[in-house]
Amino acid sequence: MFNITILIFKFVRVAFVAVGNAINRKIASTVHRYRYNLVDSPKNIVIIGASFAGYHTAKLLANSVPTGYQVVVIEKSSHFQFTWVFPRFSVVEGHEHKAFIPYGPFFKGAPKGSWRMIQDTVLEVSPRTISLQSGVKLDYEFLVLATGSHASSPSRLNVNEKNEGIKVLQSLQNRIRNASDMVIVGGGPAGVELATDVKSANPYKNVTLIHSRKTLLNNFGTKVHDVALEALEGFGVRVILGERIQTHSEDDGSVVLGTGAEIPCDLLVCTPDWHFGWRLIRPKVRCTGQKAASDIIAELCPDALSPSGGFVKVKSTLQIADDRFSNIYAAGDIIASTGPKNGRSATQQAEIVSNNVLRAIKGQSLTMYHSDMLMEGGIELTLGLDKNVIYLTDGLRDMLLTFKSKDIALKSEPCWKMMGAKPFLDETWEAAQ
Repeated sequence: MFNITILIFKFVRVAFVAVGNAINRKIASTVHRYRYNLVDSPKNIVIIGASFAGYHTAKLLANSVPTGYQVVVIEKSSHFQFTWVFPRFSVVEGHEHKAFIPYGPFFKGAPKGSWRMIQDTVLEVSPRTISLQSGVKLDYEFLVLATGSHASSPSRLNVNEKNEGIKVLQSLQNRIRNASDMVIVGGGPAGVELATDVKSANPYKNVTLIHSRKTLLNNFGTKVHDVALEALEGFGVRVILGERIQTHSEDDGSVVLGTGAEIPCDLLVCTPDWHFGWRLIRPKVRCTGQKAASDIIAELCPDALSPSGGFVKVKSTLQIADDRFSNIYAAGDIIASTGPKNGRSATQQAEIVSNNVLRAIKGQSLTMYHSDMLMEGGIELTLGLDKNVIYLTDGLRDMLLTFKSKDIALKSEPCWKMMGAKPFLDETWEAAQ
């Protein structure tokens, strides 16, 4: 009880600091709106990628860059793709449009000319220039890499347009609906949520969850493992821990474990919660593992990429680990960090990056990023369609809160509101506004 009291006190303190910082940013952005002046040929602060890290960095900079600078966001997707809800909307029908949030409203209030957004794909990064698929070349004074990571559905949909993403989710719904023996590989958040949602919605379907570790959700505390395992077994999910699959063939209708045991399977889904190095034969749902989307800088600074997964090595200032390019930063899933990889970490890193870009412009010393487990190490986990778990930790103590919810879109509506958009309407937003 004493440890929980300490944890609650620390969380309240962190929350007060966060609220105070938000109020200060709001006041500063209001002042900035009247001080910023649009000029011809401003210097570009280019941000590649507009998910949690890139989008938040862009908003912070758009509300704080001095006159003479402009934030340019390059994003290949038409909408912000809220990846947290992909597993759920792969199961339940009629909600898939809620996973796509229109870009633009998040910048509301930023002064005119302080930012612009381009839907395009970056092909190459040079020391001071980027080349886009459209043929456009842009000079940059500062560059922020926030391209995230590659993974297969349902963790990533790998499409650029909202209507295409909706079709992918609907296709997954159809596959799951028609499957009799479903095997899910990976016992992290995506795998656990998908398995419990499938069994919650389809009690008579056979679902097996295979995880290479002995503990589910092994990046979190053992309390989460216990609760998740109890929920999975309560739904009737077969859980196999400490095992890997060796082969899967559409013709055989089964997966083979390392022990040689065969598991019936007519639908295989791999989440990014497992490790690299698996070779699967003709999978129905391709298993690719998680890999950093860092190809665009592989030629410019190969030594800054980790050998495993291509993640970008960064300094504590979140500058890339290559002294030749002190004006290039990275944040989010793309970086080689031992800390958590989630939306909260990405937004915390965005604050460091945006602050350091401003400090670099002013010639000031840069600030350091330190992972805050209380802000970044927790998780909100769904266990079936009507149960949610919130896990908090400071690295020494942990706490679980459970509650019931009948709202299957519970996670998506707060994100819409946070992004300044009206929930669940097909809105458009012109960057010129």
